[in-house]
Amino acid sequence: MIAKLLHSRTALAQFVRYVVVGSTVFCIDVGSFQWLVQSRALLWVAVIVSYLLGVVVHFSLNKYWNFRDYQRTVVQQFRTYALIAAGQLITTLAIVEAGVHLAKLSPLESKILAVFINVPLFFFAHKHMTFGPGIRNTLRGVHR
Repeated sequence: MIAKLLHSRTALAQFVRYVVVGSTVFCIDVGSFQWLVQSRALLWVAVIVSYLLGVVVHFSLNKYWNFRDYQRTVVQQFRTYALIAAGQLITTLAIVEAGVHLAKLSPLESKILAVFINVPLFFFAHKHMTFGPGIRNTLRGVHR
């Protein structure tokens, strides 16, 4: 998949736009996370609230600016997005908790680490599943 990304102008342009969207969402997510932590919110509450703010912006910008796929309805795409985002949230929570409690990183450092781990993994999931043919059709294509 990475080789395809590097050799396809369309896929590379989408990845660049995905990074721009992600950078915008990163500022929203991490900024609200930091504000919540400084406001003494519970760590898991700060992670979830900031993540949900980011999800709304991320879905909207990718749907209407980056991938622009209209083969499936917004509801179908958002259902797929929500499932993938739930996996991403679980990954983020695990990385932040492990970073803070095991690696003794600050909450912000742990959050940034989670973002860098998630970006390449979930680009492909959103490109091929959320804004592509969906989870079932994508997985059917894998088995062929």
